[in-house]
Amino acid sequence: MVVVLGVVLVGTGVIVLGRAAGGSSMSPTIPACNGRWLAENVTYRFRDPHRGEIVVIHARGQIGGPVVPDPAARDLNLGKRVIGVPGDRVVGREGRVFVNGAKADDIATDPFPVTRLGPDEYFVLGDNRIFSQDSRAFGPVPRDAIFGRVVLTYWPLGRLGVPGYDKNLVPPGDLC
Repeated sequence: MVVVLGVVLVGTGVIVLGRAAGGSSMSPTIPACNGRWLAENVTYRFRDPHRGEIVVIHARGQIGGPVVPDPAARDLNLGKRVIGVPGDRVVGREGRVFVNGAKADDIATDPFPVTRLGPDEYFVLGDNRIFSQDSRAFGPVPRDAIFGRVVLTYWPLGRLGVPGYDKNLVPPGDLC
């Protein structure tokens, strides 16, 4: 019965299975190279994404090449952390990210120019900021391109659990 329920939930898109796709942009939160995660797409039918959540974004392009968030695309499902929400002002300076003038976390980040988010725009970053293609490269993400929320890391089994937000993590660099 559990297997049937799982097949139905994945088949209908309520549950999305994802993987690190040979990348390390969310490492160590989501294990690099072969990490697997599970996302659900029910929550965002009732509310908007919150700062700090790991969201799944529809995008077109390919990892290592140009990537563009696109609600109609099904080429890529990118997992990234929400740093800025509509109305926020996000900037990278002094080696950190600032949102509305306050430091967002202590994860080392190269400088980037100010981005003012409009209605229905989100600023997303990978936790491994040195090796992440994110809003610094492709700009704000439209709300309708965000379709899921990562709720579980399930592979490797030793890392089974709910992904957290370590605001003091040290990006591990390129791992794949």
